Amino acid sequence: MDVKTLAPPESIYQNEHRMNALSPASSIDFDNGYCLSKKLDEFRHSGIGCDILFIVGEEKEKIKAHKLVLGCCSDVFYAMFFGALSEHGLRHFTKPPPSLVEDDMDSLDSVSSSGNSECTDSEENEDSDEPFCKNRESKKLTEIPISGDGFFNGLQIIHVPDVSPIAFKIMVDYIYNDVKGVEINEENVMQTLYAAKKYDIRQLVGACVRFLLNGLTASNAVCLLSQARLFEEEMLLQRCFEMIDKHTDTALAPENVTDIDRVTLMEVLSRSHLDPSSELVVFKAAQTWAEAECERQELAPTVENLREVLGPALKLIRFPLMDVNEFGQAASSALLNYEEIAEVFLHLTVKPRPICRYPTGFRCSGRSKHIVERFTSLASKRCTRRENKICFTTDRDIYVRGFGIYGIIPVAKTHLGMAEEKLTSDWNCQVEMQLATVADPCQYGASTSIFATNSVYLQGPVGDPTPIVAYFAEPVYCHANVTYVASIRFVGENAVQTYQGKDGQDAVTVDLPYDQQMTFKFQSFRNSYGNDDGGKQEGQIPSIHFYCQWPIE
Repeated sequence: MDVKTLAPPESIYQNEHRMNALSPASSIDFDNGYCLSKKLDEFRHSGIGCDILFIVGEEKEKIKAHKLVLGCCSDVFYAMFFGALSEHGLRHFTKPPPSLVEDDMDSLDSVSSSGNSECTDSEENEDSDEPFCKNRESKKLTEIPISGDGFFNGLQIIHVPDVSPIAFKIMVDYIYNDVKGVEINEENVMQTLYAAKKYDIRQLVGACVRFLLNGLTASNAVCLLSQARLFEEEMLLQRCFEMIDKHTDTALAPENVTDIDRVTLMEVLSRSHLDPSSELVVFKAAQTWAEAECERQELAPTVENLREVLGPALKLIRFPLMDVNEFGQAASSALLNYEEIAEVFLHLTVKPRPICRYPTGFRCSGRSKHIVERFTSLASKRCTRRENKICFTTDRDIYVRGFGIYGIIPVAKTHLGMAEEKLTSDWNCQVEMQLATVADPCQYGASTSIFATNSVYLQGPVGDPTPIVAYFAEPVYCHANVTYVASIRFVGENAVQTYQGKDGQDAVTVDLPYDQQMTFKFQSFRNSYGNDDGGKQEGQIPSIHFYCQWPIE
């Protein structure tokens, strides 16, 4: 048999070649990393096989896709396209809806076939004896709303007015390309999160939440909290609360709370885990928010209107936690009436304390803040030691927050002009702080066991003897009747000269809430050279800042 007779006719080869040239699938290379999702995305952008058209946002931007691809990635899309109610209430248009007629129809050529001249039975003409034709005018067609969804020539049309086009595009791109193909940024993350939540694209929700968590700071934590409440994202809620609790002063700065809603404000004000430097910080945050809310509602910021917009939020401010001076500042705002001012003032000054309508439970997880001062006066002699230590013992459990440290004095210069220049500037220095236990502080060179350290950068005005507080990263728990060594060390190569206190006290009693007291006992730490280092009578650590724990109300 002639081998040539087994070959197909030349015309078959030519036809096959022409078909391959016309087919988008001809570019598929299975040997070089063929990716189905990438090819589907190419088909989507070319309009090949698309059977769904979304008209998105107020801009009515048209976005095409494949039902099968969307339904595979979202339970919401699956219910919309393949569920029992997938065609419930949808119209089958025989002419394009007005929302498509308003624009050119060229974009639909690749996703729907022509055939508008055919006469087709319509749901809107099911009571008519005549078919509905394109060239026949109909009153019913003009009554089709622009927002109406339905089918046109096999293409399903869905309006999505509540999602921005950019967010919807990101969501569809994510479905086809996964996270590598989308760009989430600060401008679109909230809109994208809304779209992802609406259509239950869980991986995209996770990507948005991760982006927000990576950008979470004390300055934006309150605003993100309001968004997390809206989207019911528990992880984001928790992280926002943690940031607000730990950095309360920054989080509740006036510029960071003005744009939130009242419910979010009340959630923040009601928290016992907040750790403000003063309850006055909380009050000023509420006052600033009320002024901004009056402006939003176009109300004059009168006392009556401020109290009106605050509503129940005013009752969440813990005025009894303020001292008399702080409460005087709050009372001068006129937000409180005379009866409320008198009630809080009596609670702050009279013992036993009368009942107050405002919350009295402590912030910071039920902890009260206190300071124990060691020295009775400031020494005229300057301290040149780089390191200083002091031993202390308490008669109740406490949480040590940090140490007060005297500031640096510039070393005297022979050039008068140079000295004057330094006096107008600030000093700054790195300080290492430690907290350790010691078995026998009376023993020379007693060994210590360090269990808390931190390195901080301190800054203060030159010539100001007011101590600067250096805090540990977290409060350090200290047991009663255990001797601890508090130490600081100035880091650097330059000579150090600081203020120092004198006439250090052996024991100091601190007044606590609920008419209780506690006592600190101080003694010098004896170094290995056999002499005291002066830590008790004189030194650079004038105070210890600490918490006392109380039951949370």
